[in-house]
Amino acid sequence: MNAQNLSIFHGLSDEEIEKSLHCSRGKVISVPKGQFIYRQEDEPTRLYFVLEGSVELGSCNALGRLTRIRVLHEGECFGETELFLASSGYSSYAKAILNTRLLSVPEEFFGGQCERCCMHHSRVVYNMLHVFAEKSEQDNRQIDLLTLGNLRQRIAAFLLEEQRKAGTGSRIIHLTLNREELAAFLNTTRPSLSRMLLQMQEEGLLRLVSRSQIEITQEQELHALL
Repeated sequence: MNAQNLSIFHGLSDEEIEKSLHCSRGKVISVPKGQFIYRQEDEPTRLYFVLEGSVELGSCNALGRLTRIRVLHEGECFGETELFLASSGYSSYAKAILNTRLLSVPEEFFGGQCERCCMHHSRVVYNMLHVFAEKSEQDNRQIDLLTLGNLRQRIAAFLLEEQRKAGTGSRIIHLTLNREELAAFLNTTRPSLSRMLLQMQEEGLLRLVSRSQIEITQEQELHALL
């Protein structure tokens, strides 16, 4: 995707987007597969948006064990927590899983209006608040899922919520997460997730159409699980 398609530029004309990019001193950078964008405890100075590729966020404990926290895809941002809390260092690392393009924006841009008092600057900052609110909602949703109880209930809640978000009434759920990412989201292992999905398919609750599609075959039974 192009930087102009990012949600932070929603409602701006092409001319205003170009001015915003110039005003923000944002730059598009390319990061090869496997390279770190920043390491844990590096000083936070910039906010990043994924234009192409995928980014892994993870942490390293005192014993050197790496734990993947989240995988980010096109349009998503990262690095904001430590940046806006003025932390001395990142609490996690960010690494390119694929060859990746990023929009990198320095923190000074979000501190208020620029010296020219550009209206588009204010709009971008407002859009950023919306982006943060969406991320907070997603985190709250994950917390709700993780407090439901067993894995079967978490899967049911996830599928029903995805159906609600699609708003089409379709029984086919199009997954944006791969199995490994979905397992991490539901706080389980990939083998456990696969076994439970197969078991729920055998029970007629769902049908595994493909690796990225699941059909809800017994919606009322899924509701009953909750």
